Amino acid sequence: MSEKIGVIGLGYVGLPVAMAFAEKFGGVVGFDIDAKKIAALGAGLDVTAQFSASELAATSLVFSADAAALRDCTFFIVTVPTPIDSDKRPDLRPLVSASTTIG
Repeated sequence: MSEKIGVIGLGYVGLPVAMAFAEKFGGVVGFDIDAKKIAALGAGLDVTAQFSASELAATSLVFSADAAALRDCTFFIVTVPTPIDSDKRPDLRPLVSASTTIG
């Protein structure tokens, strides 16, 4: 595969997606703006409790809070939150921000 995959947002959806792609493809980058989350994942701690320390240690997934890590990616999966307000309108700012980062 010549594509390099970047998964933006490593929460309840993004982390399992990134881990699954990393099982099949090399060079997958998992990006999140939360540097503390990235440090925790690198240390084997998944705050979503979906993956054990041994699973995180064994993955080829590259964890990063530095947008430069996405530079060589050719395919992006955006899994950022879109919370809704009291009128059930989504807040699209996280999606716009992720799109700006990719651009």
